[in-house]
Amino acid sequence: MALILGVKIGDVVDVAKHWVAVLSIDSRRTATLIRDDGRKIAISTDHMTEMVPDVWVGLGPDAATSRLRLLVDAPRHFAITRRRD
Repeated sequence: MALILGVKIGDVVDVAKHWVAVLSIDSRRTATLIRDDGRKIAISTDHMTEMVPDVWVGLGPDAATSRLRLLVDAPRHFAITRRRD
């Protein structure tokens, strides 16, 4: 089962030893993330995208234009935390 986090542009989520930040909201069904190594990741409500081995990210249905429902599917032993401002 995937973890669902409410995020907005600029929010950073740590997944194990990596992080990903919300770079842009492209539409109600798509967004772009940026990884700690600078690689951009396109995500959507239609499918999950592999962020790093064994970690998949995507969007929950009905994503609002200012806030996303980020889905993170990873093994249970991976720590997943959202950074606070």
